[in-house]
Amino acid sequence: MVEKEIKNHRIVIKNIENDQTIADTKVIRYDSAVNSVIISAQSIPDKKFYRVYAIIFAENCLYKFYGTIRGVMRENELEVLIGKCETMEERQAVRYSIALEGSVEGVYIDEEKIFLHKSIPIEVIDMSSTGILLKAEAGFFNIGEIYFLMLKTNAGTLKMRCEIVRIKNGGEALTEEYGCRIDKVQRD
Repeated sequence: MVEKEIKNHRIVIKNIENDQTIADTKVIRYDSAVNSVIISAQSIPDKKFYRVYAIIFAENCLYKFYGTIRGVMRENELEVLIGKCETMEERQAVRYSIALEGSVEGVYIDEEKIFLHKSIPIEVIDMSSTGILLKAEAGFFNIGEIYFLMLKTNAGTLKMRCEIVRIKNGGEALTEEYGCRIDKVQRD
């Protein structure tokens, strides 16, 4: 791992003791000499010693580390000492965390668009140029299904044709996360 691969990329740091998120911020720099990343001290309200695990959203993969935060500030920065690296997921495209709500307006059956009587509300977790991760009620979709998604943004409405490629528990009761491949995008 080199600095240019993770500098200015998202890092989520969680307390090993209780799995609570301590910080969700960006890497300011990486120090390969001591194997640590530097983050803004403002990212962590309670500056103390923590045993942590950190997930870094690098350019083409996710990295997971187990380490510590000593709670010592230098020039409004905190050092996160990271241990051995574990590659969690290789990526084709960079993902961006976005908080959007939208709806599934219809499904495709034999390449024909069928509009739903009532749209299905969804929440967008993250998005890349080739895919989107959604959260919705459990059981709405199956792997291989193709649907018509509409997202309203400040810049207009995005309409997408997407295919469900993976499903996992959404972390909350009765929700699931749906990993989707984006086929076509239209912007209004």
